Amino acid sequence: MIIFTIVISIHVNAAKEITGTHMFGFAASFNDSTIYITEIQYVDSAYIGKSNFLFSRENYSYQLQNYLRSIGAVTPTCITTFAKDQKKIEKKYLSMRKKYEKSGKYTIKYITATNFRYQGIMPQASDLEQEKAAKRKAKEAKKAAKIAKKQAKRKQKLAEKGIIETNQPVTAKDTKQ
Repeated sequence: MIIFTIVISIHVNAAKEITGTHMFGFAASFNDSTIYITEIQYVDSAYIGKSNFLFSRENYSYQLQNYLRSIGAVTPTCITTFAKDQKKIEKKYLSMRKKYEKSGKYTIKYITATNFRYQGIMPQASDLEQEKAAKRKAKEAKKAAKIAKKQAKRKQKLAEKGIIETNQPVTAKDTKQ
């Protein structure tokens, strides 16, 4: 029992490897023409999952939203963009910035890292298990869809040959021919 517990805790700790990532925030409101863009920040305690997705990205956006509400923004809609590589995040940042500067329709407010700083979010073991369960479920659904597609194809071929009628369900016996 002790060995099992040690193995489980080692597995969970290995899955929770924390890596740094670069990120910036963007916020806009549908009620006015003001947009907010944070500086690019390096967060050294961010978790990037096996699928290269930032864990709890919506909560990073909520951090920005809470900050903006504290300074008087009424209804900010926030997104957080991230990349492991600094060059990639700079490219995304410049693209976003140019898009809004070019149009001239928006008032752009830049948020410095001294005014707002992202705080790293650590996953719990239960979060990691939910992620694994969701992946398993998606894999099973994909497999079931593939089987259903194969069965429908076989049924169609058999119907074209006049072996079975198209409105009859396909049985395991029909698919072995």
